[in-house]
Amino acid sequence: MNNWENIEKQSENRLPPRASFFSYENPQEALRFDRAASQYFQLLSGSWQFRFFEHPALVPEEFYRQPMTEWGTVTVPGMWQMEGHGHLQYTDEGFPFPIDVPYVPTNNPTGAYQQRFTLDASRTGKQTLIKFDGVETYFEVYVNGQYVGFSKGSRLCAEFDISACVKPGENLLSVRVLQWADSTYIEDQDMWWMAGIFRDVYLTGQNPVHLNDFTVVTAFDENYCDAVLNIDAVLCNTREPVCGYRLHAQLFDDGLCVAQMSANNLNIGDETRCRLEIPVSHPRQWNAEHPELYQLLLTLYDDAGQVISVVPQRVGFRDIFVRDGLFYVNGRYLKLHGVNRHDHDHRKGRAVDMARVERDIILMKQHNINSVRTAHYPNDPRFYELCDMYGLFVMAETDLESHGFANVGDLSRITDDPRWENAYVERIGRHVMAQKNHPSIIMWSLGNESGYGCNIRAMAKRCKTLDPTRLVHYEEDRDAEVTDVISTMYSRVQMMNAFGEYPHAKPRIICEYAHAMGNGPGGLAEYQAVFNRHDNLQGHYIWEWCDHGLLETGENGQTRYTYGGDYGDYPNNYNFCMDGLIYPDQTPGPGLREYKQVLCPVGVSLSGDALRIKNRYWFSSLEDITLSLTLQVAGHCLETREISLPHLQPGECETLKLPEFSASGQEIFLNVGIRKNSQTAYSEAQHSLGHYQMLLQAARPFAAKPAPQKAATLLCDEQKHQLIVSGDGFRLAFSRLDGELKSWQADDEEIVGRAPKLNFFKPVIDNHKQEFEGLWQPNHLHIMQQHFRQMHWERQQDDVVIEVHSIIAPPVFDFGMRCIYRWRISPQGVVSLDLSGTPYGNFDSIIPKIGLDFGVSRRFTQVEYYGRGPDENYQDSCQANLIGHYQQPVSRLFENYPMPQDNGNRQDIRWLSLRDGAGKGIFIQPRQPFNFSLWPYSSQMLQQAQHIDELTPDSCLTLNLDHKISGLGSNSWGSEVLDSYRVYFSTFRYGFTMVPFSQNDTDSQHLAEFTFHPGEEN
Repeated sequence: MNNWENIEKQSENRLPPRASFFSYENPQEALRFDRAASQYFQLLSGSWQFRFFEHPALVPEEFYRQPMTEWGTVTVPGMWQMEGHGHLQYTDEGFPFPIDVPYVPTNNPTGAYQQRFTLDASRTGKQTLIKFDGVETYFEVYVNGQYVGFSKGSRLCAEFDISACVKPGENLLSVRVLQWADSTYIEDQDMWWMAGIFRDVYLTGQNPVHLNDFTVVTAFDENYCDAVLNIDAVLCNTREPVCGYRLHAQLFDDGLCVAQMSANNLNIGDETRCRLEIPVSHPRQWNAEHPELYQLLLTLYDDAGQVISVVPQRVGFRDIFVRDGLFYVNGRYLKLHGVNRHDHDHRKGRAVDMARVERDIILMKQHNINSVRTAHYPNDPRFYELCDMYGLFVMAETDLESHGFANVGDLSRITDDPRWENAYVERIGRHVMAQKNHPSIIMWSLGNESGYGCNIRAMAKRCKTLDPTRLVHYEEDRDAEVTDVISTMYSRVQMMNAFGEYPHAKPRIICEYAHAMGNGPGGLAEYQAVFNRHDNLQGHYIWEWCDHGLLETGENGQTRYTYGGDYGDYPNNYNFCMDGLIYPDQTPGPGLREYKQVLCPVGVSLSGDALRIKNRYWFSSLEDITLSLTLQVAGHCLETREISLPHLQPGECETLKLPEFSASGQEIFLNVGIRKNSQTAYSEAQHSLGHYQMLLQAARPFAAKPAPQKAATLLCDEQKHQLIVSGDGFRLAFSRLDGELKSWQADDEEIVGRAPKLNFFKPVIDNHKQEFEGLWQPNHLHIMQQHFRQMHWERQQDDVVIEVHSIIAPPVFDFGMRCIYRWRISPQGVVSLDLSGTPYGNFDSIIPKIGLDFGVSRRFTQVEYYGRGPDENYQDSCQANLIGHYQQPVSRLFENYPMPQDNGNRQDIRWLSLRDGAGKGIFIQPRQPFNFSLWPYSSQMLQQAQHIDELTPDSCLTLNLDHKISGLGSNSWGSEVLDSYRVYFSTFRYGFTMVPFSQNDTDSQHLAEFTFHPGEEN
């Protein structure tokens, strides 16, 4: 039987797992925490010889023993598919080959890697180890023609002793990597199927007597004042036993030793264990808000007092426990505001460099996220170091998912098969042993979506044996039989509220929710309100952090992001990998900005004539926070005051009296900005934590508007096929064949690019695909037709009123909407449009929107509006945007989702104007606030395109002036749109006024205040 199809053998000659650390020659080097500074460290990553084979047996025998200098090269770390070898395929769940456990395809894609390295003569007499931080999937190691061993477990470190194989001078390392193995059945983790050596490879050296492993645990007294630093060390000796050795532990705080202790007169045979219990007075405590770290040096001395080696470890004083159904860190109650994170790079796949990892962590911190779940496998060891340093609570998940068995109706097939116990248990064991010394890790997760059974129970037992100090999580343990927390996925808001009202005996988290696919997720504020309401709901993790698109440049030079099916791969899950809060290049998306706001650590609300301030931090006071209070009148900021907050402790509230404001009937908002005063490792001083907006005074109708300047009488030319209405400097042409506005010229410039039409459909967003496929497409909402019924016009005083009756209905069916377009045109060129509709037939379901699709000239390049902005916003995703006065280029209004879909909506619009380069434009003011978006493409273009590079600008801009538009929800995999944010196929009425203006009329606010609405009293 092949080793890669033998579940009884998960490795051969792989060293037992141990903590991840590096040894140094002296304390000065050690305190730099730079592995490259260690004389014991030698990085082998870089350019490697490589050849790809379709079958493992095709690798030539000479590969194992001689340099293959004629081969090509690849970069390590890397995935060979990203360098043009093999095939790319994406599935969410489902194996890309027949299920026949433990067998995998005979034609098993294989990569043969070679690297030559030089071993300095100074290493003579020392052990030489080689470590692979990540290889997918199965790999064998050969050094100088000698077989070393093999390993499985793609995202787990594997270490081998190659001392017997190496020699001073040049050495040859050969590694055979297979894409498929029996372990693939438990590595089905919603990502691209790739293979290769995707994390660092390096050599480390060890003296014959050395520190082989150690465990650091901190324990506080009952008052969380003083602590004990417990160190359990394992010392090993590869030669004759020695005596009189000493292990000395020193705890440093910014270079000052604050505690120390030695284990003296150690007699070290093959393996010796010792324990140090070091009292530490008043240590600063580690948490995600204050990641206070000390530096521990473990120095091994020989019997002559000479330094053998020094091992550094950052230490954070932190504990976690559960009491009365709640968990506490350092005795403090808290909630985990989190996100699920995959490793992904849009250019290199899962081969992610540390600069990108650090950027991810900085972005999380900047957006008020305090926890991360390593979905669904261990990360590079340096990831946890960065979480220690920047401050993130980590749910550390092991490398386990067998989701593909759900397709055959038996998710627990191998999870409840005792033959797989060793494969399961060793994964959590390797993970815990490697990362056990990181204060950021507060919870181990046994894996993801693998069903439940005897092997999960065995994993939990092993996990608790190795580390009883942390919590254990596994979502499929639905009754929390072996876990410390009870967990669900994608529970809807109502269900989470029920969970809160009827608590389980253990703390509850939702480990995945708010599927962030495309435009969305919606409903974050509603979820957060529920999380905030119930103490037992202690953690929530959005799915997920980053889109998994791969960057591709086409023959035309345009770039796009690819997803399932773009490489001829089948089966695939299409663009289901594009479900992150940030784009593949790490640009934050609208969903991340919304999440930041709902997680704002300072709550502000209006209570009568006062502001109520609540400290939502868990470990920090508000002494480093400043509030900026800005008075905004009719969209313009008139006055700003800054307030330093009182010394509020976590959970405490305070009220601040507001001064009185008045602005003669105009709309007044109070904008409240929250800033952190001091600089941090992840942000500059005065970093914005969030903002709020309170309505202090609603706008009242103006008592009087000046009468319009008298203009010449409107001319009406009723021709056979069109009706032309013209006045001083303007002309409108309506078709008498279909009732549509075909042309509108003002100051000799055309405004209309495509006739305005009522529309009840918009390009489908990912979160509405289920509604599209199950409701809208079967009922043909996307291909509704407008049929003209009648048109008549008349003069009313000085105005011309045109009324057009049409029906808008789908083919095949007998339901639709009877619609009326009522135009009123004044001699001054002011155009008013009132729209109404009455449904008929038996369709009254939810629809995407009720609105007007209006093609306008591409000459308009600037937009000014008074409404909610500056970024896109929807009913259930608007917390990050405030009502205000904004000016933006047209290009700024389009959100470039890699998969084209509806985007760019702005709601609560009081007025807007479009301008061209000469300052000419059109001003639009609704009767009641409405929505608008503006695209360089038509709705049909966005609906049909599969990638952003397939879009070419339309002949006109698409201006959507929408009465109602559906919320987003997160129903690509999760919650439907909440009832209060749904739009139904029902009776409606709305309207707006449009006024062309020249470059001399520059003040849109003036137009808003003094526009004459035809038909209104003056």
